[in-house]
Amino acid sequence: MMDVFKQQEATEMKPYLLIAGDNYYPSAHTGDWIACYETKEEAQEKWEEISSKSKYRYDWYEIVDLREWMNR
Repeated sequence: MMDVFKQQEATEMKPYLLIAGDNYYPSAHTGDWIACYETKEEAQEKWEEISSKSKYRYDWYEIVDLREWMNR
């Protein structure tokens, strides 16, 4: 049963990772990761929402296609 769950989870991976942070206080490990999204457009929309409503100032952000990163 566990193998079926892992296989299903792997096929439902959302490939676009949104990361954002502060140059002065970078987070360790995955602390700058916001979330993963189905499309690059969804990730961009979320970034615009976060950056306009956040009480914290982000110095940078990036949207990473995890499929490209995994195939290196």
